[in-house]
Amino acid sequence: MSSAIQKWVASAGLAPLLVTFSALAAPPSALPDAVTKAPDETTLSDKREKLQAEVLKLLKKLGEQPPLPYPPPTPVVPPKKVETTPGIIVDEIKAAMNRFRDNDIETAKRTFQLIDPTTLSNEDRAFVRYMLACCHRRLGNLSEAETLYREVANSPDDAFFASCAIWQLALIRSEKELQTQLEQLRSRLKSK
Repeated sequence: MSSAIQKWVASAGLAPLLVTFSALAAPPSALPDAVTKAPDETTLSDKREKLQAEVLKLLKKLGEQPPLPYPPPTPVVPPKKVETTPGIIVDEIKAAMNRFRDNDIETAKRTFQLIDPTTLSNEDRAFVRYMLACCHRRLGNLSEAETLYREVANSPDDAFFASCAIWQLALIRSEKELQTQLEQLRSRLKSK
């Protein structure tokens, strides 16, 4: 049961009702030994009648009290919208991601570059820099991609994107090493 419901039950004086309902709903194995092992069946029925009377009393008390007001709903903060064309509102990050997913990398790169980083939260700033680096990598600009990945990796803004950037840097380094080894093998083959 949530803490808000527990507070409401306590403030309304319904804690005994809750205990009573729990006792009535409990399977016989959950009842105390004195109740389950009572030799006389009348003691069990007496206790049940007593509990039912207590439940009715508490229900009457509940009916006499005015209902408690519900807490106000928490406001939902809409995502930041930027007006790019008069009359048309577009979320620039989503637009850039859609272009990236559509394999329109050059346009996605330009869109990410146009986003003002001072208007973004730390996490969004790290994401935009990371995606800009991904665009450069996909376009073959590995030196620019490495620079941006290093910025994200060294940034305290978002640990997740920092670790992703480190992973991408390792992939670029491995790719360069493999290219070097491949060139060496090709030159050996040509020299033979």
